[in-house]
Formats: sequence, structure tokens, C-alpha cells
Amino acid sequence: MKNKIDITSEFLKIIADANRLKILVFLKDKPQCVCKIFPMLKISQKLASHHLSQLRKLDLVKQKRNGNFMHYNINKKVLKKYMHILNSTIKI
Repeated sequence: MKNKIDITSEFLKIIADANRLKILVFLKDKPQCVCKIFPMLKISQKLASHHLSQLRKLDLVKQKRNGNFMHYNINKKVLKKYMHILNSTIKI
């Protein structure tokens, strides 16, 4: 079982990438397909998909197929869990 420091470190490593953080901000209002995400980031679709897969590793984003398109949205419950762990680890 991982301790709070390990969990916090893993979370911070994932969101430390500017593109991943931008994706989370972009998804905060509504689900989006990768076809809308990669142009906003000005990166390739392949790279955007890679960043989404990294976010999915920690369940920070969820995916749902809608026809031919995969839509992504923030997993707010999981994000809140990580934020709570981060806050309790640092305790300023």
C-alpha cells in the first residue's frame, strides 16, 4: 500500500506537465473529444492521446465512447481525493 507521500508524488508528476494541466482545465466544464483537445493544445492527436492516457492511469479523466468519438471528462471524485491527500500531506 502506498503512503500519502508516494500518492502525492505520483499525482504531482502526472499534473506537472503543462499540457496535462491544460487538458484538466479544458475538461472542467464539459466532456470533450480528443478532436477538440489536440487543436486547443496545438499538439498532435497522438501526443494528446498520450497525455490523456497518463491522466487515465490515475483515473483523473474518464472516457466514454459516443459513436466514432471518444469523449473525456474529469473524474471529479478522484481529483478531489488527490487534492485532499495533497492538502493533508502539506498542511500549511
